[in-house]
Amino acid sequence: MSEEVRTSPLSGNKNWQRMWRGQAISTFGDMVFMVTVMLWIATRIADGKSWAPIAVSGALIATAVPALLVGPVAGVWVDRWDGRRTMLVADAARMLLIAALLTIPLLQHTISTAAQLAILYAVLAAASSFAEFFHPSRLAVIGAIVPSADQTTASGRLQAVTALAQVLGPPLAAPLLLTFGVQWALIANALSFGISWLYVRAIGIPAAGQPVIRARSSFGTEFRAGIRFFAGSRVLVGLAVGAVILMAGVGAINAVVVFFVVDNLHASAGWVGVISAAIGTGAVLGTITTGVVARVVGLGRLPWLGLLGGGIAIIALSRCTAVGPAIAASFVLGIAVGIINATDQPITLRVTPPDMIGRVSAVFSPLVQLANLVGMGLAGLLAGGAWKSLHRAVAGTTFGPYDTILAVAGVLFILAALVTIRPMRHLPEAAPHQAMAEDGAEPVLATGEYGAQ
Repeated sequence: MSEEVRTSPLSGNKNWQRMWRGQAISTFGDMVFMVTVMLWIATRIADGKSWAPIAVSGALIATAVPALLVGPVAGVWVDRWDGRRTMLVADAARMLLIAALLTIPLLQHTISTAAQLAILYAVLAAASSFAEFFHPSRLAVIGAIVPSADQTTASGRLQAVTALAQVLGPPLAAPLLLTFGVQWALIANALSFGISWLYVRAIGIPAAGQPVIRARSSFGTEFRAGIRFFAGSRVLVGLAVGAVILMAGVGAINAVVVFFVVDNLHASAGWVGVISAAIGTGAVLGTITTGVVARVVGLGRLPWLGLLGGGIAIIALSRCTAVGPAIAASFVLGIAVGIINATDQPITLRVTPPDMIGRVSAVFSPLVQLANLVGMGLAGLLAGGAWKSLHRAVAGTTFGPYDTILAVAGVLFILAALVTIRPMRHLPEAAPHQAMAEDGAEPVLATGEYGAQ
């Protein structure tokens, strides 16, 4: 089996095809589900209540907090456990958790609104916690079933599914809720996890990709080893610094985009969906072409090229005063974002030993999530406070609060590109531990405090 996986392209890699199909279905289910949850709270559970927006925000917080609390410690366990088995447990748990939400519409007339929200938040937090185990395990499994030469293309195809789900999922959520009721949305998402479970179960890990059994140290020792490994990698640190700056900019954009559309583009808030769709469409194009572009310019150049292009697109967007040019700039931004999103996983796999992937993800993910939250918070404070009345003319160009925040976000993208260039020069042509396995030899794994090196 390992010979077939080493030499076959993705189209002939049955294990990869199973992974991709399962994740495609699960991703669409997740996107429709989250939009449905927000509509469910706003139009059913908290309908007519003045605190409905706070209740909707509570759902988003419930899904975000586990990345900060569970993510950092999940990595040690992920590195200890079999990746495929961990994915199966996480999928099964999330299927049961989402199915458990069916009790809310069944009991809505017998339990209080507070109880309904408490159940919903608890289930969302629990499901998100299992996701913190699932995603790094999926990355480890991809590293085992996909040859290193094809990992950029594989990551691009996974990200393309996510981008497409972001375009198609939200428009499907409202009709599904209003026509069929929330029960069917819950059943659909629970089934998507069940289908993912079946596909993951059908995956066979090649002999060269089987987990390496090593002596275990204490939890604290392994946790600290993961942090030291991460801090000692110029590539990973550079990627993380760039991602933190990037996500601060993304958070700022998300916080003010609605107001930018209304005040600067002089359009209704409904056009926000069109802008988002343009970004999503561009992201699909960017992700599916990343593998080809990487072969031309090199994988190490893609992160900073994408960041640079994205920064220029955001600055151009900030100067738009009509919907048409804004859609064009958003499409270009989407292409850049798609390229950026499709490169982090193959870069991580190239410099990270298989038994350190969980801990590397445990450092990376919380940093990105925290930067996103900080970016949104600062942008909200500036737009609603210090910059609320901003109106300056510089060299014949007028700056207001929302376009200025977008321009700052664009500058952050460019800054992220600059700090990423030098570290990416240290990206190896191939991961040594993967290259040895692909040549048919046993992978060389050094034992010690840092695990595999």
